[in-house]
Amino acid sequence: MQKPNIYIFPQLVDNYGYLIKNPHAKEAAIVDPSDLEICERILDLNDCSLSHILLTHHHDDHIAAVEDLKKKYNSKVIGYDLDKQLPSLDIAMKDNGELSLYGNTYKIISTPGHTMQHICYYNIDFQMLFAGDTLFSLGCGRMFEGTPELFWESLTKIKKLPTETKIYCGHEYTLNNFKFALSIDSKNQELKKYGEWIVKQNIDLRPTMPCELSKELKINPFLRCDDSYFFELYQSEDPIEIFKKMRQAKDNF
Repeated sequence: MQKPNIYIFPQLVDNYGYLIKNPHAKEAAIVDPSDLEICERILDLNDCSLSHILLTHHHDDHIAAVEDLKKKYNSKVIGYDLDKQLPSLDIAMKDNGELSLYGNTYKIISTPGHTMQHICYYNIDFQMLFAGDTLFSLGCGRMFEGTPELFWESLTKIKKLPTETKIYCGHEYTLNNFKFALSIDSKNQELKKYGEWIVKQNIDLRPTMPCELSKELKINPFLRCDDSYFFELYQSEDPIEIFKKMRQAKDNF
C-alpha cells in the first residue's frame, strides 16, 4: 500500500483543486476540477493522465471543467448518488460507501449543510479528508441549502475522525476566517499563534492547506459550538443554536 502524493493547485479566484497520485504512477485523480487549463497543466507537470474525477458537490466552481476533462482523458466521474445536479456519474457513491482508488480506501461521508447532498472523501489508510466546502480552516461553508441541525451533525462527524487527519479544503479562506475567529475568541493563544503563520503564508502566496484536525478542534469556532467557552459567549448550551448564531455572525462579518 502506497501513500499517495497530494498536489494542491489554485483554481479561479480562491478555489483549490487536488491531484491525487501514487509516486511514479502514470494515472491521477483530481478533486473538484473547475479550471480546465490549470488542471491540464498540473497533469502535464506530473506526466500523468486523469483516470478519475472526484466531486464533493454540484456548485459550478467545483465542477466546471468536468465535461472537458472527461472527454479528453476518458476519466471516470465519481460523486454522490443523491446529487442529481452533478454531471453524469460513472461511479455513484452512497453515504458510508467505500471507494477503492490506487490501492487506498476512501470512505464517503455525507455532510449536508453547504448543500444538501455534499459529501467528503476520507482516506482511511492515511487519514486524509477532502472536505470540499463543508469545512475550512477556522471556518465552515455557507449554509446555502441545509439547516443548522444538519450542518452541526455534519461537523460532528468530522470531529470524530482521528485527530491526526489532514484536511484538504475547497477554498483559501483562512485569513478571513482567522479575523472572524479572533473577533469571538480573542484570548485563544493557539489561535493567535496560528494567525501569525497564516499571515506569513498569505504574504508568501503559499497555501494554508492541508490543515490538521487536532489543531482545528482547538481553534476553529465552528467545531467548538459544544465548548463551554461558547456556551457562555452565546448564553446557550445548545450547540445547534450556537452554530446558527455563529454562522449568521460570520455571514455578516
